Parts: sequence; C-alpha cells; structure tokens
Amino acid sequence: MKPTRELPVLNAMEPIVIQLFEDNYLKERALVCDCDRCQLDILLLALNQLPPKYTSTQTGEAYIKALYLNPQLKSDILKVLTQAVQVIENNPSHP
Repeated sequence: MKPTRELPVLNAMEPIVIQLFEDNYLKERALVCDCDRCQLDILLLALNQLPPKYTSTQTGEAYIKALYLNPQLKSDILKVLTQAVQVIENNPSHP
C-alpha cells in the first residue's frame, strides 16, 4: 500500500512548526537572513530534530494540533526552532 490522494499521509508536526516559526520569527523579523533558503533550512533542521506525528485524516491532524496547544509542548518546539535558527544563521547555505 502507498499513500494516495484518497489515503494521504501527513506529518501533522509540519504545520505546527511552520506556524510557530512564522509567528515567532518571521512576523517579528527576528532572523539575520530571512531568504527562502535559510527559512527552509531552519524548518527542515527543526523538523528533523522533532518526532513526527503522522496521521491520515483531518480529525487526526486537529487532535495532534490540539495536543500542541499545551504550553510545555509548544515551548519544546520553540526551543528546537531557536537552536535551528542559531545553527543556520551561523552556517548559512549561501555566501
């Protein structure tokens, strides 16, 4: 079996991390370099450090997102995002 449009596989952590990144870094203009490459590198580095939360339904995605309304879980993601920002700002993949 493989994922299809009718049976998608979604890592629900992706939209959670993207939203926290946008709210805490992009809207605040808190990045040294906010080019698309650096933004993507930060997101990918953070996502690789966090456990994936897979689901195949919108209900499952909503449940997982609700779990991450918990301040401690949100703080854990922000810590990983902050570390990723520091790594990419110190080692950008462009000159």
